[in-house]
Amino acid sequence: MTTVSCVEDDSAYCLLLTRALAKNKTIRILSVHSSAEDALQSLPSLRPDVVLMDIKLPSMSGIECLKQLKKIEPPLPMQVVMLTQHDEDELVFESLKAGASGYLLKDRISVKEVSVAIKTVMAGGGAMSPNIARKVIQSFQASTASLATLSQREMEVLRYLSDGLMYKEIAPKLAISLNTVRTHVGAVYRKLHVQSRMDAARNYLHDSR
Repeated sequence: MTTVSCVEDDSAYCLLLTRALAKNKTIRILSVHSSAEDALQSLPSLRPDVVLMDIKLPSMSGIECLKQLKKIEPPLPMQVVMLTQHDEDELVFESLKAGASGYLLKDRISVKEVSVAIKTVMAGGGAMSPNIARKVIQSFQASTASLATLSQREMEVLRYLSDGLMYKEIAPKLAISLNTVRTHVGAVYRKLHVQSRMDAARNYLHDSR
């Protein structure tokens, strides 16, 4: 059972999301918080496995909340996934730099995909909406990261990601299933040394500024 907390000031969205996630028998909703300040008060003692964090919160931002959570000693064993409607490059990479395990866009992801993302980060991977993955992939292409280890099919998936296609659009183009696309994307991340919390993306961001 994976415990999940939600930090979201849109109470209607949070209610719909948590009720839907709660139908998954492998997920237990531990708490909901309408502000970063409330989350910082409660999460250290609640210790959820995964935190779904909005960015634009009433006072302190979700990114600043994430930074504060990462400073707590001893480190809290929780994965933080940004769940937001904002896809600006600066917010994406600032979130990854702060230690986010994933970045999902509310209007481009289903509850089922949020469930998959929770499972992914619990397994040590990174979860991103397709166009966010494209931003990260493009950052690797612009950096010195080697693409030589990728297979031909992985390169094809990478090219389509870079063109802005979603996973469900890539699958028919390559005559493969949606799950196979996800598998290839995961292989691309591993071969480019993208581990949990997207360490390589943060390294790229640091090196390029």
